[in-house]
Amino acid sequence: EDRARGSSVFSRIALPAMASATPAYQFASKGYHAAFAPQPKIEPDGLRAAAIDYIKKFDSKSWYNNPIRTILRGEHMTGGKGKTTCDAFGRENGAQILATDAQAEEVLRHVKNYKPPQVDYRAAMRRIDTKILSLPMAGEIIGNQALDFGKQDGITEIVESVEANAVEQRLNDALFEDEQKGNVKIHRFPAFIGCVSNFSNFLDLCRKVLRNMELGVPVVVLSRSNTTQHCYRWFLLLLDLLAQEGIDSGMLTYFSCDIEQTKTLFRACPECPAYFTCSREVAESVKKNLPKIMSSTGGPNTMVATKYTPEISTALRYSAMIENKGQCTAMRHFVLPECTPEMVDEIFKPTPVINHVLESLESKGFAGLYAFNKHASRSDYKPVPSQPMIQWRMARRPPLEIEERWREPVVDITAPSSSDFRSEVFVRELSQWLIKEQPITLAVNGDEDLALKLFEQTGLGIYTVGTLENPGLTAQARPQDGECFGEFPPRAQLNTYTHLPVIIPSSTPGYNTEYTPEFLDRVAKGAYPPGLEYCEELFKGCSAPVLGMVKTLCIYLADSCGPKRGFGYDKGDRTSLFGLQRPPLLEDSPTVFRAAAGTTFDELAPYLAPFYVTNARSQFVVSVDPACGLSAQLGQFQGLRVVSEDEQAFQKRLASILPYNLITLSGKGSLEPILAMHWVSRLFCMGHIKSVKSKDDAFLAKFSASRKWLAMQSGASKL
Repeated sequence: EDRARGSSVFSRIALPAMASATPAYQFASKGYHAAFAPQPKIEPDGLRAAAIDYIKKFDSKSWYNNPIRTILRGEHMTGGKGKTTCDAFGRENGAQILATDAQAEEVLRHVKNYKPPQVDYRAAMRRIDTKILSLPMAGEIIGNQALDFGKQDGITEIVESVEANAVEQRLNDALFEDEQKGNVKIHRFPAFIGCVSNFSNFLDLCRKVLRNMELGVPVVVLSRSNTTQHCYRWFLLLLDLLAQEGIDSGMLTYFSCDIEQTKTLFRACPECPAYFTCSREVAESVKKNLPKIMSSTGGPNTMVATKYTPEISTALRYSAMIENKGQCTAMRHFVLPECTPEMVDEIFKPTPVINHVLESLESKGFAGLYAFNKHASRSDYKPVPSQPMIQWRMARRPPLEIEERWREPVVDITAPSSSDFRSEVFVRELSQWLIKEQPITLAVNGDEDLALKLFEQTGLGIYTVGTLENPGLTAQARPQDGECFGEFPPRAQLNTYTHLPVIIPSSTPGYNTEYTPEFLDRVAKGAYPPGLEYCEELFKGCSAPVLGMVKTLCIYLADSCGPKRGFGYDKGDRTSLFGLQRPPLLEDSPTVFRAAAGTTFDELAPYLAPFYVTNARSQFVVSVDPACGLSAQLGQFQGLRVVSEDEQAFQKRLASILPYNLITLSGKGSLEPILAMHWVSRLFCMGHIKSVKSKDDAFLAKFSASRKWLAMQSGASKL
């Protein structure tokens, strides 16, 4: 998801040595850091030529003659209602046969009853991985994506998929090895795949389908309301490759369905995970029917520039128009002091207007404006004089309400005065806006001190630090280089949209994996990491499974805290740092744990431990209903902020504060022994920050010293 390319060389920031029993699949652990190298390479020019040739020879009737249909156990099902499909811009482009109700019931029975013949398909699936991302198939899937979605640069996605897949395969290897040891159990209920349209070849085909299947997790690929043709076409290629490898066809299902059929399937299968990259509205709707949805959701990506320069103008245009804003990291909002309408016109005037995706593929473009991509004007937005298809609005303060407006060429502009822009009040207001809206990415150009402050006062997944002469775009993240990223909902609303936040790279089957009771029992009998011996007395009242979980979390954090240097450094590419981070460093935005009546110490302990043993200790508050009877146990935690209050008093106090996160416990929940990285991901920030400069040692020194990075807190609190 980037414009930069290159090879990868292993390197890291030197960190204090610590004893480690943390597997490589755990985000930011030492083993995780070691999983990034080496990486295979693929030649982009051959991919481009193949895709162009495929598109030029494409028969538009083929998507009608071979319509989308449900495929179950290799059987192509017909007889259902027919309909036409449409591309990303609502233009008809093919045919689809929806499943009949009887066929939908067959799919449901398959999902409920199918057991994978084996659990280790890694060798076969990786041969398939290589074939489908090599020529000639790679040219075909790029071409289909370009025709259906209008993707102007599908080449970079394949190049980066080849590199990132190698990393995620190693993470899967580590997870499978841990399962073989009896430490974890991968749940192999079929996984539902809700395809994303713009990065389907990497996010869906590779991350969600191949990585699940190689560890024996069956998958069900779901049709979409638009841009569903190119996803179905890679499904057909994959189905043929499975047959060539002798893999049971029950491992891969395509469900051509309407919304009601999908809801029925979801409601009947609460044990099944789902992987969606979508809007927050879609994620919320799905989660009401399917609790184990892993959703990656967008937000208003933002660029901040201290001054208008020709280079900043280009960066703003590229970020706003990339894939005609059909990219999850495309810019929706920018902050530019003293911005004027004349500047806005100057920024967007050079935007190329294209009539066909081939124009960009042949010219190596990626940010052309489709001439037919027209949308109704909004009264609160204005057309750009030189490019009237592009709409904008401007204000002195960040917008109170902002819609994503996917595929629409529209931007919001915050244009404070120069003096206001530098004020603490404005920076804090911008920080709070970023926390509320939770964009995926923030680029700050022209001021490293401002970038550091916004990094420390917010909780995003991607940060880019550029200069006025060499600005960073919002649309830049190479996970294979340690530019780890995720599309996270606002933290306080996490449970509304997703079961777990998704970080890339990671092991996809790991999102539906749990520790075994035997493992937790063994860990419970073991020691805490060095420096955390004080926890022995604090958590001794826990049951064995919960104590094992607490110690597992502590072992993970001891191994994984601190920034890690990314892998662009020695390649001459960007300089990055990634790792676990504290919540935003704002005094009046704590994480609040509400222990309602009935809450037990067993329920509270795994939430309390990650904060208490790290430098995030001062950033959380425990609100306890007196009926819980936890006062004596919590009184042993020196420096812990505890407020004893009934529900009415808590709700009244809650109305007067703005917590970063609120987690309510009630005594009704049992231990959910998910992987440590996933437990922690519900509490802490994770992702990366990068400099656009190569070998930027000054950036490393400045940003690695930030208080934002999560660090261990040795010894009892002296507060």
